[in-house]
Amino acid sequence: MRDHVTTFAARSAVLPAVLSADPAPITIDRAGFNAVSFVFQLGAGGITFTSANRLDLYLEHSDDGVTWEAVGPTNVIGGVPDGSGIVLSQRSAHPDPTVHKFAYVDGTIGDRRYVRLRPDFIGTHGTGTPMSALAILGNPREQPVAA
Repeated sequence: MRDHVTTFAARSAVLPAVLSADPAPITIDRAGFNAVSFVFQLGAGGITFTSANRLDLYLEHSDDGVTWEAVGPTNVIGGVPDGSGIVLSQRSAHPDPTVHKFAYVDGTIGDRRYVRLRPDFIGTHGTGTPMSALAILGNPREQPVAA
């Protein structure tokens, strides 16, 4: 019998913190897994977000973990990225915490080994906003043999 624990792995994609500036992006290596989903938690806004003072969340992929490209609409479930890979743009008041889910989908140009979720603070953020994200890697290429 296979248990659920051996069918996925979890990695930090955005370390839990109260942020007012861009954190260092964390590269997720999909080696050994065919799928990856992100769970992004956004706390109550430290400021009232506007189009000038906002938080954009990018989903990007790479063949080498160095050169990054925006994902396209056919590579995402749970959001529709714009041309630059933005899957979420917080531009209005955000008084309550929310959870957002995005899946990176394999395809003609979506079978990249490396992916990342990258928060980008635009404008002035005098007070930080809590956030974190997990990458859930699934559909392992190899699983333990059932006893």
